[in-house]
Amino acid sequence: MFQNLGFDLFLVTNQSGVGRGYFSLEAVYVIHKQIQNDMREQKLAPFKDFAICPHSPDDKCECRKPSGKMIQDLIEKYHISPEHSYMVGDKLLDAEAGKNAGVQGVLVRHAHNSDFPFFKTLLDFAHSLKK
Repeated sequence: MFQNLGFDLFLVTNQSGVGRGYFSLEAVYVIHKQIQNDMREQKLAPFKDFAICPHSPDDKCECRKPSGKMIQDLIEKYHISPEHSYMVGDKLLDAEAGKNAGVQGVLVRHAHNSDFPFFKTLLDFAHSLKK
């Protein structure tokens, strides 16, 4: 539905398990490749790109959400209009990362006492964009 509305889809993810040594970055790539394959099998357009922070919180890197750096990098790489973009996630740090990158943060599934728009499901959010 998002793609039918003209949105490109990107996945922006913290993967602190890599930085903590629980699994490899290559394992994350394998999972992302499977996600893409699953989407194609469901006749859905795959994500346009993935942005991954492999650092642990202790690394104090510049890319880890709620920093907006990964989103800003995608905006620059793909010439995306921040004013017409959303960062959707189920954690407050996802919405904050959007705000920090200059895009609208949106929360789904878990309500927080915040100023960010909240939707019970991703589908509810998609329907709100059709209006």
